[in-house]
Amino acid sequence: MVLGPEGTFIGGNNEIALALIMTIPLMHYLQTISPKPWVRHSLTAAMMLCALAALGSYSRGALLAIAAMVAFLWLKSQHKVRMGALFILAIPPALAFMPAQWTERMDTINDYEEDGSVQGRFNAWWMAYNLAKDYPLTGGGFEVITPELFWAYAPNPQDIHAAHSIYFQALGEHGFVGLGLYLLLGLYTWRTGSWIIRNTKNLEGYKWASSLATMIQVSIIGFAVGGTFLSLLYFDVPYYLMGAMIIMRVLVEKELKQRALSMAGKKGTGSPRHTGTLEPSPPQPITRDSS
Repeated sequence: MVLGPEGTFIGGNNEIALALIMTIPLMHYLQTISPKPWVRHSLTAAMMLCALAALGSYSRGALLAIAAMVAFLWLKSQHKVRMGALFILAIPPALAFMPAQWTERMDTINDYEEDGSVQGRFNAWWMAYNLAKDYPLTGGGFEVITPELFWAYAPNPQDIHAAHSIYFQALGEHGFVGLGLYLLLGLYTWRTGSWIIRNTKNLEGYKWASSLATMIQVSIIGFAVGGTFLSLLYFDVPYYLMGAMIIMRVLVEKELKQRALSMAGKKGTGSPRHTGTLEPSPPQPITRDSS
């Protein structure tokens, strides 16, 4: 089983799997802008190793996150047949590389009613929901995994379990208002990326912006799906991606405005009203204020 660095925020198998998955689209972005073949080939190897390591973590959430990212990449791709063939050729060998214990664990996705871990998460989700109903504006605060709160709000008070979901973690700790704000952050980050892609897709010199915005969206999809089953509400990487998307839009919007003004100036100079060369206007007399 693949584990993360001990004593870190991503030390667990589920956490390191999600972190690795989120880096794969960013590596692909670097691959698209690198002019050196050895860099592109090295990044291909790194992406494959990250995918294998994520699968080797035995994380069921990671498997679902990878599936969601692959589906989104296929939908966004301009070469769907080629991309589909690549996935068909690459995915079965990767799954065949996994041991029998991995297959048995992934099969428990279909038998979640009998999985104690899944039932414990459901119990924690109900606790978070019931707690948020009593405290819709503030939630229960940062420490809600306590025997007292589970006794008051959980269907099974004795099964004290972490939420293992960014959404129910936000709901239990910060109420419906906090959850709504958190979802709005993701929504507006996504819309910012869509704006960048829409306004730079066919512009020469802006391929980097369109590609980076798309890959950040793919990374966010991986986090949104994988985070459904992990308590990673405060994982810093998604917030870095949000900040990068906002900064990118500010830069792109500024450059596009300058580009539009420059093109408008060129059109104005070439209009029929301007014949011959433009001469500078004579200097205006300087008047001093008597006061």
